[in-house]
Amino acid sequence: MEMSPKRSFLLCGIVVLTSSILHPLPGRAWASHQSGNAPDGHRVEATISAVQPVVKPGHQGNGLFYMTNATTDELAIVDPVTEQIVKTIRVGKRPLGVTLTQDGFYAVTSNFDSNNISVVDLQSLKVIRAVPTGIGPDGVTMTPDGRLAYVANSGSNDLTVIRTKDWTVVKTLPVGKSPDNLVFTRDGTTAYLTNCDSNNVAVIDTARIEVLQYITVGTVPEGIVLTPDESRAYVANNVSDDVSVIDLRSRAVVKTIKVGDAPAGVSLGPDGRYVYVANERDNNISVIDAATDSVVKTLPTGGKFPVDILFTDDGRRAFISHRDSSDVTVLDLETEKVVKSLGVGDPIQDGVAQK
Repeated sequence: MEMSPKRSFLLCGIVVLTSSILHPLPGRAWASHQSGNAPDGHRVEATISAVQPVVKPGHQGNGLFYMTNATTDELAIVDPVTEQIVKTIRVGKRPLGVTLTQDGFYAVTSNFDSNNISVVDLQSLKVIRAVPTGIGPDGVTMTPDGRLAYVANSGSNDLTVIRTKDWTVVKTLPVGKSPDNLVFTRDGTTAYLTNCDSNNVAVIDTARIEVLQYITVGTVPEGIVLTPDESRAYVANNVSDDVSVIDLRSRAVVKTIKVGDAPAGVSLGPDGRYVYVANERDNNISVIDAATDSVVKTLPTGGKFPVDILFTDDGRRAFISHRDSSDVTVLDLETEKVVKSLGVGDPIQDGVAQK
């Protein structure tokens, strides 16, 4: 797969939300937590799930991190409260994407060099299934009803659609070149997929599992997020250094917003007022006012090559993953200062998200 000069710094991928469920780990009690954020569609090599430690008096948990280490071929489970890795699990070769199933019982990694996904039982903490995909899977996401998993295969330019009931492949759907990040509408009827090397977004009818049309955007589109009312989509274009705003009713780009150098991850703030864009080469975040579609401020990240962003429910802090500095930093959105760094090993590579 050929890559542009900027895009050679990372591969692309996907994330998904999951529902509430208990996840016991050895010696610990865990409780679920439902975020108000919609799926952000960005590839994850680090996922912050909605499953979080039981809150103790005077202490607020921030959720577990599920991270893939592409060098050691492992899924790492990190407690951001204690700032420790509580478990590592060997999966396939060069795992890139990771997400949780809708019922919360399983983590699923997309393994780029194995051409498959690994299904990890989060109770036994073991891989229970390996399912073949296309070439170079770098992201996986679930339909809102949890019945299907869509895997983006950047090497074979297609999606592998897998039934989660029995982990059987039900369809392979050709899409654009180097498919990257996918996000569903809340009702699950439509999916939007960025195709990095086609410079477009595919609109997918999920009932028929067919591409309805392609929307041309900027150069090397990666992250994508929908507004709460699902009237618009924001797409981060890694090489043209801008964000395409798509009107989802007309399915056309209505504005292009210049941001920092090499935007990758794009996330919606908890209140839906602002869109946050991680600029890899500038090591900062562009904050877009969704009412005016203009950049209103630039925030530090405290790490190298920021790739994705998530927020605590109270909207006071953001968690930012970094590929080159292999850490997740915590940004206080009130003071606009980085207050903590969670080192999680070498390397994180890409992405952070929450269900």
